[in-house]
Amino acid sequence: MKLAVLMGGKGRRMGIEKAEIKICGERLIEIAVRKYSDYNPIFVCRDRFQAEKYSEEFGIKCVCDLYQNFGALAGIHSALKHNGDTAVVAIDMPFVKKELLEFIYDLGKKSDCDALIPKREYAEPLLGYYSASAIPEIERSIIEGEKRILSPLSRLRTIFYPVEELRKFDKSLISFFNINTIEDLAKAEEICSQILSGEL
Repeated sequence: MKLAVLMGGKGRRMGIEKAEIKICGERLIEIAVRKYSDYNPIFVCRDRFQAEKYSEEFGIKCVCDLYQNFGALAGIHSALKHNGDTAVVAIDMPFVKKELLEFIYDLGKKSDCDALIPKREYAEPLLGYYSASAIPEIERSIIEGEKRILSPLSRLRTIFYPVEELRKFDKSLISFFNINTIEDLAKAEEICSQILSGEL
């Protein structure tokens, strides 16, 4: 499986770089490096400073957004330019089950689609599969100033896969939990405790 980890922005809402947020006694970047090492992933950074910092600290392959100030859409674009067909996951989603991620990637590859995105009430585009065939439409969105990931996805051959079907890999669907606020951070620590106690 080809995998790209999107390193995200400066975490202004949290007041700390997202990769530096600490849960379960580890920084999110440490969790991602440990969890995904088997896949030899690329870490997609917003700029050269971020890339150099984590490449030096962990010896990981870091690439930069080719378009600046376009958020996650630019990260997905850079991931596709470097990896071709790839699974993507955001750095602030620390509880992703690897079996779930592999299933999404494999199904996307088999389905001859441009993207396969889990969806419940809302789509989950930061934990999904993207084909290299999506690159031109994503570039079109960026050139036209569209920052929403769903803008190009609406024009591509996108499969929106029911999240409920993924409970066989993740019964509580904690894979889709992401950390955006102080409240989310407190909830993440609670999930950590449940994982350690065997509840999750």
